[in-house]
Amino acid sequence: MSNKNLCKKFLAGLAFAIAGFSTASATPLFIGYYPDWGKWHKPAYTVDKVPYEKLTHVLWSFITPNTDGSLKGDAADDPSALDSMVTLAHAVGTKVIVSLGGGGQSENFVPVASDDALRGKFIEHLVQFVADHNLDGLDMDWEWEYNPVPEADTIAYSKLLTELRAALPKGKTLSAALPCSQYYGKYFTPEVLVANLDWFGFMTYDMTGDWDDKAMFDSPLYPHEGYTTWSWEQTRDYWKKRGVPTEKMVFGIPSFGFQFEGATGPGTNFTKGTAKQVPYKDIVANTEWEYFFDSVSVEPYGVSSTGYVTFEDPHSSAVKSRWVKDNGYAGIMVWEVSHDYIEGTGNPILDSIAVALQDDSTTAIRPIRKARSTATTKNSVKVDALGHRIRGERPIILLDIGGKR
Repeated sequence: MSNKNLCKKFLAGLAFAIAGFSTASATPLFIGYYPDWGKWHKPAYTVDKVPYEKLTHVLWSFITPNTDGSLKGDAADDPSALDSMVTLAHAVGTKVIVSLGGGGQSENFVPVASDDALRGKFIEHLVQFVADHNLDGLDMDWEWEYNPVPEADTIAYSKLLTELRAALPKGKTLSAALPCSQYYGKYFTPEVLVANLDWFGFMTYDMTGDWDDKAMFDSPLYPHEGYTTWSWEQTRDYWKKRGVPTEKMVFGIPSFGFQFEGATGPGTNFTKGTAKQVPYKDIVANTEWEYFFDSVSVEPYGVSSTGYVTFEDPHSSAVKSRWVKDNGYAGIMVWEVSHDYIEGTGNPILDSIAVALQDDSTTAIRPIRKARSTATTKNSVKVDALGHRIRGERPIILLDIGGKR
């Protein structure tokens, strides 16, 4: 069956499965990061391909500071594509925000934010850029590439955030992409964050990688001993203890996976130096994977003769999105919107999240109980690339239909 037909079949089944349960909670935020380098993809992923009508916010990635406080990035050099995005997004009521920094692109924040004059110049440029291009806000994604982080850098971050909030006009949002665990989280001042941010975008992904001793799960909802290093639930608990209100919490779903050569499943050894990110669209196009689903962590994964891949699919994304909605958190963000774009099909993961977050009585998912199983492979459900249970396998986590199991 083609990817296009699989996607259509999944969405039809999801719509049926979620019918008949009402909820009083408001529709959460649905935020998608757009990579400005998407134009170099083959085929190109340009601003006209973004499914704006499904999102509440699209975040252009990235603009960063030059060492003199001026702006650097594709949109700073040539804002024509950003302006087109604003036109397309605003036509359907979707807001456009520019994200600042990004992993591997934040090196100039320290010298700029640490200097009063340069910090003021950077903020002045940003506020003018927001006005010139009719943007709806800014998103801070200053990511440190070193640990421990000097106290002076934490102070500089807090000053930049506070002064930027004060300088932005009323009605313009300020948010931040933030680490999900204490490894980097401890270097942020929560009182400053709470006072200045409209929402906290927790990067609940990249929880495994080449830095781990074993190949683990990348974005688990719940901890599963031996197979996870961190989870969404632990992220919630950590930041809640630090004073972040639940109504400001946004959780990140990756539209990519981590592939580990030599691993035979979660919690197994892998060939060091081989772990790499793989877009969802490339995972489902690879016929070598045999797919499984871990019901404890709510994570699909694939195993082949050469390795293991941990990733998100429409089913796991729907379950996690409903967890966000049912618990009253602010919303979902996806890094990033080109990873699951399949020519002729669209965005299966984004489509699934959009359905799960809808707020009317005919499109709500009944609560899904956390599985009690502690085993993985033995009690896991074999699923296809889009999260469907393969016929003949007994389900462990399903979307409840009319209260029946």
